[in-house]
This record gives sequence, structure tokens and C-alpha cells, in this order.
Amino acid sequence: MIYPDSFSHVTRTMKSSLIRELVASTKNIPGLISFAGGFPSPATFPKRQLAEIFKDVAAQEGADVLQYGASEGDALLKKELMKWEGYDLSPDEMVTTVGATNALYYYGRALIDPGDAILCEAPSFLGSLVAFDALGADVQSVPLDCDGIVMEVLEARVKSLRSHGKKIKFLYVIPDFQNPGGITYSLDRRRELISYCSGNEIPIVEDNPYSRLRFSGTPVPTLYRLAREEFEGSAIVTEIVSFSKILGPGMRVAFAKGDKELIGKMVSWQQKINITPDCVAQRVVARFLEKGLMDPHIASICDFYRPYLQKMLDELEKNMPQSVAWNKPEGGIFLWLTLPENVNADELFVQAGQNKVSFIPGSKFYPEGQERFNTLRLNFTYSTFEQIEEGIKRLAALLK
Repeated sequence: MIYPDSFSHVTRTMKSSLIRELVASTKNIPGLISFAGGFPSPATFPKRQLAEIFKDVAAQEGADVLQYGASEGDALLKKELMKWEGYDLSPDEMVTTVGATNALYYYGRALIDPGDAILCEAPSFLGSLVAFDALGADVQSVPLDCDGIVMEVLEARVKSLRSHGKKIKFLYVIPDFQNPGGITYSLDRRRELISYCSGNEIPIVEDNPYSRLRFSGTPVPTLYRLAREEFEGSAIVTEIVSFSKILGPGMRVAFAKGDKELIGKMVSWQQKINITPDCVAQRVVARFLEKGLMDPHIASICDFYRPYLQKMLDELEKNMPQSVAWNKPEGGIFLWLTLPENVNADELFVQAGQNKVSFIPGSKFYPEGQERFNTLRLNFTYSTFEQIEEGIKRLAALLK
């Protein structure tokens, strides 16, 4: 074949999504209980409301939205997003995209030259790490504690990288119900992080798919809001928000807001790659917001998921050996387990599949060469109560 010898260097060395491969590897096992994916429950999708709005948009606004649209995103959606979030932004400080990964790719494309360093949490979302790796970035991870990224390690890593002549292009963080770790940054840690990055000229990209999925406790302002309101309108933070866990992943609607010059470069990349986001889906989300449906819908999602999180926490408490630890998030869709140092979750994954229960090994959420092997991620939003009870029993039996 001609093609293997013709592939570009980036294509030849590009990593696939290990999570999707792991999920696919267990897909056809009869009776498998899977806590592996990051799937929202289909029961939370506002199918009836969306169906009505799609019909109305196609019938009444089809001449507009079935045409080519603006690369920077639908003007009406931007207007409704600003009202919903309570921001007074200019339209050129926001871009809508085909999902959050698109936005992260454009952000990275705008800033990364091959060999540039970027910083991320350890662990972090594999999908983003793969995208940054494909851009040729040198991805360096910094550990988390219960309040967020560990500042002392971050500061030391920055000094070390710069002493070796590395350009640090940005820090990538997921401060709310982090994927995969489930933690939420404390208010003090957020302020400390913004202050440090501002003083050291390190842009922050804040990935925010989960903050509105809060089931208990007190919401914490986003890094973007804190930077604008407490740091003299600083544009150090770019926030990316996805509707995948709210309206459904198939909608493929997300948006980014930040410095208008940076947003402009992201729009230029969108022009080249997607031309425009999905015009119909954007307008449907705009009408969903305009009708005041979003906040009640999010409240209903939180009410739906709350008992599933509690069920998994209860089953872990009831069944797991004392040598296993886990976090207790107040929202989101994931739990993070830490196993004894001598237990390899990659090996456990194979044994668990044979016992018809699945998860994602924690090593998949670290840059290559920086892995920890005694951790794993569980999703609680896609299983029934009965599956959670039985699946945790199966997993605990293996660990015992």
C-alpha cells in the first residue's frame, strides 16, 4: 500500500484515545457492568423540549440556519449565553465550537509551537492531553491535592522548565468536579493560582463541563469570573464550557470566552477546519436558553444524579477493603479511587473484565512517562442502582 509511507509525521506518531479503545474492548461482553465511560444518562436528555424547538427552528428559521453561518458562532446564541451567565462581553470575546475538544484544539493551535511546554494537572483528561500531544507540545503534569493543583510543585516545575529554556505556553485545568479526579478547587487555591500565573505570564485555559452539575455544597466562582472581578479585569483565563453533559453529547455545542485577540485566532482556525459550528444546533440552544428552560433543566439533572452518587459512595463504604481510598465529590460524574501502591489498576482492568465489571485505569490520565498505576476512575451516571450495587461488589471482591 502507498499510504503508510505517505502519512505525515504527526499522523504516524499521533496517539488514539486509549479510553475509547478500553471502552470498546469490553463493549460486547454479555452481562458486563461498566463504570468506564463518561456518558451522561439518556434519561436526563430534554428530548421532548429539544424536538419541539428543532421543529420550530427548521420551520420558522430554516432559511437562515440551514445556510452557511458565521465562523465565530451564532450571534443570537452568544447574546443568550451572555444573559445566562451574567456577563457583559463584546461578541468578539466569545466563540462557539463543535464541542469543547474543538475549542481546546483551536486554543492549542493558536499558542503551541512544536516543543513548547504546557502544564496540566496530574491526573488530567486524556482527550485534551491527546489533542495537545498531537500539536507537538511537551506536556508536563503537576499533582493535585484536595484543594487543587499543588502550588509548590507548580512553581518548581515552572522554574525548572524556564531554566532549561522552555517556553511555557499555558496551564490547562479542570477546577470543578475534575475529570478524572473529582476534586473541586477551593476558593483560596483559585485565587492563589490566578495570582501566580498572572505574575508569571502563564495563560490559563479552564475546561468547565461540570461546574453546573453540583448536587450539594456551595458553588465556587470560576477562574474566569475571579480573574475578571478580582484581578482588574485580567484576561489571563480562557474558559471553555460544554453542553455535552447538560443537553447531550450529540448536540456538539460548546463555547469559549476570553481575550478577544486570542478568541480571534481561535475563530481563524475554526474557519479553516469547520468553516462554522452547526448552525441548527446553535440556534436550538439559543432558543432553549431564551425560553428560560436551561436552569430548571440543570436542576432536574442534579436531582436525578444525586442519589446515584450517594449509592456508589454507600456501596464503596460497605464493600471496599480499608486499603482503598476514594474522594467524595459534591457533583460531577466521576469518582477517583486510590489503591495500595502494590496494586496495578491496568492489570486489575483485565481481571475485572473477566469478572464482568469495567472501569478506566488511572494511568491513562497522565502524560506518557508520568503515570501512576494504583488509581482508577469510576462513572456513576450511566448505571442503574442495581448495577452500581453489583458492580462495586465485584470490584471489591477482586481487591480483597
